[in-house]
Amino acid sequence: MPATITRRPDKYALYEASVQEPDWDLDNMAKLYRKRNGREARLLREDFCATAALATAWALRHPDNRAIGVDFDPEPLAWARRRRLPFVPEVKERLTLVQGDVRVARRPLVDIACGLNFSWWIFRERKDLLAYLVASRKSLREGGMLLLNSFGGTDAEKPLVEKTRKPASKTADGEKIPSFTYVWEHAHVNATNRNMLAHIHFELGGGRSMKKAFSYDWRLWTPPEVRDVALEAGFSDFEVWSEREGKVRLGKMIDNDDCWFANLVAYR
Repeated sequence: MPATITRRPDKYALYEASVQEPDWDLDNMAKLYRKRNGREARLLREDFCATAALATAWALRHPDNRAIGVDFDPEPLAWARRRRLPFVPEVKERLTLVQGDVRVARRPLVDIACGLNFSWWIFRERKDLLAYLVASRKSLREGGMLLLNSFGGTDAEKPLVEKTRKPASKTADGEKIPSFTYVWEHAHVNATNRNMLAHIHFELGGGRSMKKAFSYDWRLWTPPEVRDVALEAGFSDFEVWSEREGKVRLGKMIDNDDCWFANLVAYR
């Protein structure tokens, strides 16, 4: 018999199945750090970590790896403690979850800090982004790096709805997730301040759906804006790495196509 959802669908499990690829992201970060420093990174902090999928995957990659996950929202952290951490006891002593503001500089100093899934776009004012980047720099070891992902292009600045069918999978604690449709919506973009209202919906089959499972009130920051703020925050260098066809390349120029994706990397 096909798998079915036997209880209320879990929005965090559906989110992870829709948008997160920890191994791809971590391979990229480890490679960039190694290329820059000639050694392996061992301590990573995942800012805006939510259910800490990335931080957990980092700790699992090597017995010397340690990870810290920071998020302001207690709900996804509670989900991680309930539905992920009990199933990875081997990283219990090497993974720390913190409820707090990512604009606060923290110890221990880390090799890599990251803010993925565009979560740092929650900072809609320059002063708030600067505060975050200043704190991030203070939290990095010498040679450390901060990686933020970004997107843009003509499709990014207008209303749209994109639907992607996701195959059946399993949650962190082994529960089956039947195939479903992930829906990404740009509800509104304000050209005067580049603020975007976006939503994630899930279509679960059998006429069931989860509307506005997640909503985001973001600012669409551009790479040169972030570069200027990062250098003001005291970072020594800044690079833009474009993502195309599953590969990451140093982006001296990115054509403003319908949609582009990039990693913005600031080095201490």
